[in-house]
Amino acid sequence: MKAKICGMLLLATLAAGSAFGYVQDSDYRWQRRAEARERSREVRERAREAREFKRERFEAKRVAVRERLYARRELGRERREFIREEARARREAIREARREYRRDWGRVY
Repeated sequence: MKAKICGMLLLATLAAGSAFGYVQDSDYRWQRRAEARERSREVRERAREAREFKRERFEAKRVAVRERLYARRELGRERREFIREEARARREAIREARREYRRDWGRVY
């Protein structure tokens, strides 16, 4: 019986001590939770900034590729236009030479 009473007394003392310790350390736990929340907020912020940086870098690459392709297309258009103009000038020169030949020689043959 004495052992039971001593065991109950020991159990009650431990329960009271842990309850008192929980009440006493509640501020510490609250502070730790606040710090953990702050760390997780910082981690989320860094992850968001990393995603934004990656997205901006990808957008910049995409714009650079688009501009490069546009410049290449424009250069091709200018080159084709230059070739057309040369061909047009050559045809016009040939036509003019034939007109002069016909005008000068007429229907001699």
